[in-house]
Amino acid sequence: MPNPIRVTAIIAGFCLLGLAGCSHSGPYPDTVSVSAVYVDQAPPPRPRVIIPPAPSSIAVWIDGYWNWTGVQFVWVDGFWDPNPPRTQHWVRDRWVQSNRGWYRQPGQWHAAPRGRRR
Repeated sequence: MPNPIRVTAIIAGFCLLGLAGCSHSGPYPDTVSVSAVYVDQAPPPRPRVIIPPAPSSIAVWIDGYWNWTGVQFVWVDGFWDPNPPRTQHWVRDRWVQSNRGWYRQPGQWHAAPRGRRR
């Protein structure tokens, strides 16, 4: 019969490994906390996008972005956030050129400037 303490420790270890792979800095797929990946080419221009109607008056459009797969850029569609933070505004992601190449700065929520609300 297996030792129950050892089995529990093994299960807990696997759970921690699973959680380690979920290190988001927010509930949005484009805000995953990762080290910068440098690319030797600029991303393509942003495509023209037809934004669908908002699902509600408080929804905020989260712009799409170019993601680097390690081989090529792939466009990730934007979406409506139906329940955004009330005191913040979305700053879309951007690609930044540095002396090491291009890297993606993910979009994120920022405190809204004083006197400005959505």
